[in-house]
Amino acid sequence: MGMFDLEIATRRLLDDIAPHIAPRGALVGQATPVPRLTLWTSTSVTPPTAAVFEPMFYAVARGAKVLTMGANRFEMSAGDCAASSFGLPYSHQLIGATPDAPYVGISLHLDVDRLTRVVLDMPKHQERWTCAVAAGDLGGVVGEAFTQLVGLVNAPDDIGVLAPLYESELYYRLLQSAMGGTLRQIVERNDRVRQIKAAADWLGAHNDEPVIIQELAASAGMSVTSFHRHFKAVTGYSPLAFQRQMRLLEARKLLVAGSTNVARVAFEVGYQSPAQFSREYKNMFGNSPLIDLQR
Repeated sequence: MGMFDLEIATRRLLDDIAPHIAPRGALVGQATPVPRLTLWTSTSVTPPTAAVFEPMFYAVARGAKVLTMGANRFEMSAGDCAASSFGLPYSHQLIGATPDAPYVGISLHLDVDRLTRVVLDMPKHQERWTCAVAAGDLGGVVGEAFTQLVGLVNAPDDIGVLAPLYESELYYRLLQSAMGGTLRQIVERNDRVRQIKAAADWLGAHNDEPVIIQELAASAGMSVTSFHRHFKAVTGYSPLAFQRQMRLLEARKLLVAGSTNVARVAFEVGYQSPAQFSREYKNMFGNSPLIDLQR
């Protein structure tokens, strides 16, 4: 393969998706004919916005954004990319977007079954601890594989046959890259990583319940100190901070859906003090819960 640099990758991506994007003021996702591939565009910068990062590959084709997950912060500009292995609360903020040069990002929700098959066909790697989100760029074979897949948006008749092949090649190249350790977390039988993921899943599903760290650590087969260290290494958050993020995300969902009482929402997601809930909600979202309730 010849040299495939960032400039070539971003130019090819923008050329391929140009017929399919209609930039708007707010960040908007547009589905494509390629399964699980979404285009994201905006003509303006945005405030920090909270969400949950599912297993995904994401690349910036133009503009810039910041991703923050607990102690981990990634500033991404054109040609940069990131991969995540399981659902994590995070915030994202567009810091480079104008009407003349709209922000353009592209996401691919990962096919876990396909990724698993690729991993099983590769030589076994030594298991190691790594964060559930990793960053890289579109230079070299990763960029070549990704642009090949994205280019299918202009060849709909080829998608059925070629998209699975191109997606498998992308996974193979990602697994060989510095992001490979993060993606392997999805499929490899690393007991410690699975235990941390199980604890994170429990915290997300039981955000209205008090957290007893000793019990979580015991269920993961770790001491409290070891559990704290490994949980933060993988997720970027302490267990309590992780649950707080998930509680507040659920609260915002309830408020936007039409819940009629801020105090009731606070109690539903596990807060004992509406005042503390309002304070932490505003710190995370920039608005008081009452403002979001009235929208």
